[in-house]
Amino acid sequence: MSTFHIGQRLSYSGSLCTIRYIGPVTGTEGEWLGVEWDNVSRGKHSGQHGGKRYFEAKLPGSSTFIRTTRVPDPPTTFLEALRNKYTTEKDISFEIGKPISLSATKVFEEVGFDKILEKLGRLRELEVVLLDGMRIVRGDGASEVLNTCPKVEELDVSRNLWEGLEEIAGVCRELKMLRGLRISGNRFSSLEVGDGDPPFEGVCSLEINNTLFDWTDIVHILQFFPKIQTLLSASNSTTEIPKSITLPHTLTTINLEQNAFTSLSSIFPLSNLPQLKKLILAHNTISTIHSPESSPVVFPSLEHLDLSFNSLGTYPLLDLLPPLFPCLTSLRISHNPLFSSTPLEEAHMLAVARTPGRVTMLNYSKITEAERANAELYYLNRIAKEMAKVEEGMEDTVLRDHKRWEELCKLHGKPIIYRSMEEKKTLASRLIDLEFLPDGKDPLVKKIPKSLPVSTLRGLVGRMFGIAPLKVQMEYISPEEGSEDVPLDDDIKEIAFYIDGREGRIKVAEKA
Repeated sequence: MSTFHIGQRLSYSGSLCTIRYIGPVTGTEGEWLGVEWDNVSRGKHSGQHGGKRYFEAKLPGSSTFIRTTRVPDPPTTFLEALRNKYTTEKDISFEIGKPISLSATKVFEEVGFDKILEKLGRLRELEVVLLDGMRIVRGDGASEVLNTCPKVEELDVSRNLWEGLEEIAGVCRELKMLRGLRISGNRFSSLEVGDGDPPFEGVCSLEINNTLFDWTDIVHILQFFPKIQTLLSASNSTTEIPKSITLPHTLTTINLEQNAFTSLSSIFPLSNLPQLKKLILAHNTISTIHSPESSPVVFPSLEHLDLSFNSLGTYPLLDLLPPLFPCLTSLRISHNPLFSSTPLEEAHMLAVARTPGRVTMLNYSKITEAERANAELYYLNRIAKEMAKVEEGMEDTVLRDHKRWEELCKLHGKPIIYRSMEEKKTLASRLIDLEFLPDGKDPLVKKIPKSLPVSTLRGLVGRMFGIAPLKVQMEYISPEEGSEDVPLDDDIKEIAFYIDGREGRIKVAEKA
């Protein structure tokens, strides 16, 4: 008779998996285990064989079938793992008020007694316990954890063989001083905590990375953490946070890096957290920032925002951050595409100048007063040069992409916009006839300066066809037969970089 059961956690050669199926597989003999590997790269399918589905895997391509005769790695209990890691006497058994035994037949009384007590005393003084990847499947007897390591404040039991949160809760009930808990990389079949005293009453920091929890699971779990302040939920394939979400108002820090967010608007429900001060969204694919004008979103207390390693492609996106985060003082935006087309020093200056004066840290670098003033003056003069390249009366098309213009002019004075008489006379020779071909709308021809930056043209096109500038997508139709259309996707470059001649045709579309 099989000793396995659905949902059981196993380890084979150090690789963890969960049993999803037990039984025969058509075309083969004997009994098989259908398992889903924590490490997806070990999988070969998603629960099917020979055109027949035997079970549903949570992650595509993460599963295989293995023989029930294959022997798994031996599991262990919490205290066995603790002693194996933090002492060298693996055969110590100890109960308060009883002799210490080294074997079933020999009770230790004198020789080496002090050495054993020293090791046991060392366990009792432990404040940080790291037992990740130790194949722990359950806790131990009543009060054994309390008598062995009562002072634990930080506990890591990630990547083990727990089947339910209840087993971890049983351990944590005895750790009265516990403040930080890491349960990342586990795969739970149940998220209940069982009867008894509240297991996580003092825990203020919880790490649940790579657990495949959705937000329903997270909300359910957090009800057991009344003092939670810090939540780390990275690598859970999260794409958005439901609008109806209700999270504890005690949260001050949330880490959602390495998920699947594509727009900052996907995390707007977190704006309901009144004490949220730090939000980490690094290593996602965020490329857009949309805030509904009818009901503006505001994060009232957020001070630090990490958007590094995302897909932010244009500097005007930075102008959308201050209204969302009025208390922001620290911003990280390194390793985004917007830095790739500009020299590093210039890119840093533009990023500094586009952030409000209250931001004193950028990419973990302190912004001095002199550095900010220099960056803002450079930015002002850059805007003035852009304005000088358009016809008088068209300045607004430039300023749409520079929200801080008025503010910076008040701080540093308005720069002079040089338009010499000679420039005005030769303006016509520097114009290009562009025919814009929007999807589902009539084409339109406009005379545009060759020196106009793509970012300014984007704003002008958006105004002409009623498209939000950040959603405008443009492609130059090459006149050469067989040539591919050229995307106008570098906001820093001038139109002349893409079009050599007196006329051109531009396809216009709205990004999804």
